[in-house]
Amino acid sequence: MMAIYEALQQSGFLPLLVIITALILEWLIPWPEKAHPLTLLRLMALNLAARVNPNAPRSAAQQRISGSLAIIVLLAPILVIISIPLFLAEYPLFFDTLMLIVAIQFQPVRRHFKGVQKALKSEKKNLARHHLNGLVLRETNTLTPMGIAKAAIESLNQRFIYQQFAIIFWYLLAGGLAALVIRMLYELNQIWNMKLVKNRQFGLPIALLTQLLLFVPQVIFALIFSIGTGFVGAYKGFKGVSQKQFFNSYIKAIIGGGLGVQLGGPAIYQNIKMRSQRVGASREVRYADLQRSWQSMYQTLFIFLTLIALVLAVTYKLF
Repeated sequence: MMAIYEALQQSGFLPLLVIITALILEWLIPWPEKAHPLTLLRLMALNLAARVNPNAPRSAAQQRISGSLAIIVLLAPILVIISIPLFLAEYPLFFDTLMLIVAIQFQPVRRHFKGVQKALKSEKKNLARHHLNGLVLRETNTLTPMGIAKAAIESLNQRFIYQQFAIIFWYLLAGGLAALVIRMLYELNQIWNMKLVKNRQFGLPIALLTQLLLFVPQVIFALIFSIGTGFVGAYKGFKGVSQKQFFNSYIKAIIGGGLGVQLGGPAIYQNIKMRSQRVGASREVRYADLQRSWQSMYQTLFIFLTLIALVLAVTYKLF
């Protein structure tokens, strides 16, 4: 066993093998969402926020301090518990693979997205909204079929970036534990989302931290996505974004431009309408664009893995 491990390590392609193995196992092995470690993390985050971020009026500074301390209080014990077996492990590759499988959890996203597709095809708007609620934080009860499809496409790509693409990037950069930490930070950002009124200040520290850590993976995704779907359209979408928009709007514009559809626009959160620029192309989303978005996502993943293989091969040759 040790000889096989050393041979794989010396080949230079061990990280890619771990990534592909984790992706295949995550796809094939049914892991009930209720029994997933990230579900437990989300429940812990909700309970902690209920205690340290009550509805009683507090200053913005107090809420931000509470939000910063909450990250440490929640994650520090988990990281200590995980680090002990890692430090003692004779074959850390096994734990790296296991952590990566947990970190790239994507089964719920696939299930809900396919549910939206099937429901819209059968013209069952309420069922489509039900599945969309598993993907988005925004209110969906007033969305038209076109609005449902557009929101599903936006969420699919955003979740792919944060839940798989960025995780793989950080695994390559810093290993399995780093990949798991990034995913846990993303989950906390979702639970303490600043789009909810009570989290406007409390969720600011985790939002800034995740934006910082996910900035580079988003840029790389945008470049690879543009290559796969059409650089001209993606570039036009990017150039059409107002300078006053958030960085997320630029990523959305590249996705819309590459697919040739219009994304963005106003969304309602807790009865509050939040306006954002309509970006991408001028054509409205159609039902067929759901499948096109699904295919482009995996096309981007394939190109990314191919580039990783090339980089590892060149690195092995040089060093």
